[in-house]
Amino acid sequence: MAVEAAEAAALWDEARRGKHARPPSGAPALLLTLWVRWLPVLLLLLGAEMRLRQWWAARTLWLDEALIARSLVSRDYVGLVAEPLQGDQAGPVLWLWSTRLSLDLLGEGERALRVVSLAAGLAALVLTWRLARHLLPPVLVPVAVGLTVLSPSLLYFSNEVKPYALDVAVVLGLLLLALRTRSDVRPLAAAGVVAVWASYASVFALAGLSLVLVLAALRREGLRAAVRTASWLTGWLASLAVSYALVLHRLRESEILSTFWADTFPDDAGDLPTWLLRRATGLIRDPLELAVWPLALALLAYGLLRLLRTRPRATVLAMSPVPLALVAAAISAYPFAGRLALWLVPLGAIALAAVLPDRTDRGRPLLLGAVAVAVVAAPMATRSLPQVVDVYERNELRAVMERLKDAREPGDLVLVDIPAKAPYDFYTARTGLGRDGVVLFATEEEVGGRCNDEAALLTGRFATQRIWVVFAHQLQDTARLGTREDMLARIQDVTNIAATIEETGAKAVLLDPSAPETSDTTEPRNPDRCLAVVRTVPPTA
Repeated sequence: MAVEAAEAAALWDEARRGKHARPPSGAPALLLTLWVRWLPVLLLLLGAEMRLRQWWAARTLWLDEALIARSLVSRDYVGLVAEPLQGDQAGPVLWLWSTRLSLDLLGEGERALRVVSLAAGLAALVLTWRLARHLLPPVLVPVAVGLTVLSPSLLYFSNEVKPYALDVAVVLGLLLLALRTRSDVRPLAAAGVVAVWASYASVFALAGLSLVLVLAALRREGLRAAVRTASWLTGWLASLAVSYALVLHRLRESEILSTFWADTFPDDAGDLPTWLLRRATGLIRDPLELAVWPLALALLAYGLLRLLRTRPRATVLAMSPVPLALVAAAISAYPFAGRLALWLVPLGAIALAAVLPDRTDRGRPLLLGAVAVAVVAAPMATRSLPQVVDVYERNELRAVMERLKDAREPGDLVLVDIPAKAPYDFYTARTGLGRDGVVLFATEEEVGGRCNDEAALLTGRFATQRIWVVFAHQLQDTARLGTREDMLARIQDVTNIAATIEETGAKAVLLDPSAPETSDTTEPRNPDRCLAVVRTVPPTA
């Protein structure tokens, strides 16, 4: 047994140094081959299956997706960049054009809208594997690949009409190009000229990589080499300047985007130390989605230190975008938070994998490291593994609309809750179901300084007519914007619920004043919100 243990330890040590091309025969060698060579492939296939399953299910577009999809389906290539997108949405030019091309080739369904994100999500898995092989001993590469495959954020945004999965693929591609660079930076420079049109996050990768490569050239060959390297790498800056002048400047002009991300920026210079801690914990929660943030933060720091000791050049290059992104967030230039930081997930997975010892004879550290990583990563697995056989659903408004079309009687009005308006309008042509107006909460000032729900309800004909109210996405700020339950309670002051059509995350409620009262309308009212009904059909005489 002692001989077998020593042989196994030697094999793993060889794998750590990359000498596993022809391992000796026997059970330890077979285990090593399965772990190092085949487990990453199996994990990549698992990740591909999960992403393809979500994409093929063609789930209903939700609010933000529908907002940007309206521009994608209604504009040509020039129109997508000549003026701002509808609904204060934004996207890199090449992502918009490639998605528009997929619509031209595949039609205007959910799969066509998401195929670019799917391709980027699949590419990100392979690119993470390649990057992990540069940074980690071979025996730890499967750990990094597994953590990436099981990331709920990466899985979700591989099936979303948004450019965040492409951010991940582009950033990883740039990092891999830089790792192959020694003195010739021309391939990276050429890729950078295109990348700034495909991904906003590429700017941080290119800035960080350029800084590191110029300093490395200065240290290695002197000032002339540094100037030559910098001159090649200014190409992407020129490309970015053109992109900013034509398109990107609109992002700074959007009050909605600025307001939405305002809490991710520091309040002032004195807030920077506490802001940095808030940003670190925020990133651990989203997009890394790790548990027990103090432990997760300690593990990431320890893993990064181990990487710096074993692969200093590769680690500095791979992690160079992170400080630049933090600086941009510190000066309120760009949010380094949530889905805009999705490209951080593979780097976090590699840092977590580096926590583990790369030799099996270190029993206690190996056990402690494995338990610690399992603790912080457990929520990722519990959220993602069901998607091997299931399909993630956010809201199935399309199914509600299809059922509502059959249930609607002549004379029934259809009103739509404001968060459901964009996806409802997107699906009207596809379901043949129209709407008569929008029902929403308004501020007190918008209705004259005092709530007058009854007037709004009478204007909306709730007291005299059968009306369907359609709900979908619930906006997060319920304290300010109200809830579905609050809205229904106010409406039931003059009518009653007669029927409900409900699917995951969406429903249509039939309100009929002639129906018997079936529910309690004592729902606590939000005193800061008042009901208003916006109608697009004239009231009856």
